[in-house]
Amino acid sequence: MRSRRLSLVFIARLSRDARTIRPGFTLLELLLVLAIMSVLASVALPQIAWLLGDRRVVRGAKIVREELMLARVDAMREGRIMMLDGMLEGGSIRVRPYVSLTDSVNAVDQTGSQSAMLNGADQGQQVTLVQDPSDNREVTLPEDVTVQSVAVVATARALEVQQANLSNQAEGYSQPVLFYPDGTTSTAAITLAHPVHGQITVRLRGITGDVTISDIGPLQ
Repeated sequence: MRSRRLSLVFIARLSRDARTIRPGFTLLELLLVLAIMSVLASVALPQIAWLLGDRRVVRGAKIVREELMLARVDAMREGRIMMLDGMLEGGSIRVRPYVSLTDSVNAVDQTGSQSAMLNGADQGQQVTLVQDPSDNREVTLPEDVTVQSVAVVATARALEVQQANLSNQAEGYSQPVLFYPDGTTSTAAITLAHPVHGQITVRLRGITGDVTISDIGPLQ
């Protein structure tokens, strides 16, 4: 009889303890957790967005650097002048060859003077041919990154190509950066801009073809 009574007491105590165990969170606790998560998100998301935008500017500069290096290699491999220009205030750059009957002269003559071709004195005139659109390579920059400016140091041998591309500059493109078959290039600086994260400059050294990227700075 005593053992039965103890059993009943034990069962009653287990039932009471089971009723006190909560199966989940209360509504108040859930609302508190959601409030804390929203506060953390409001602090963290702007920082994440800032970092992502900052990386887009750097990635745009690296894209320009790669295209400058590829254009120099293409000029040496194909034995003709290559050009790189950018759509000012736009988000793209393009690389294309300069097609002319004097390409072979420009590969040898480094003074910028006009030399006659081997056959016929009148063939010393410079005649620009129609370019094949398939030779053009257009590259899109990361989102919200635009070409702010392209500064190219003027030289005598670049005058012909720059004059031939005046119509392209009227369409909004920058003056071209030139790459010669002998491995030399224009001395140039290409500045990219982001409306929030500032600007970055990619510099090309004409004698050696070295490309460097500056740190990100404020918009000017």
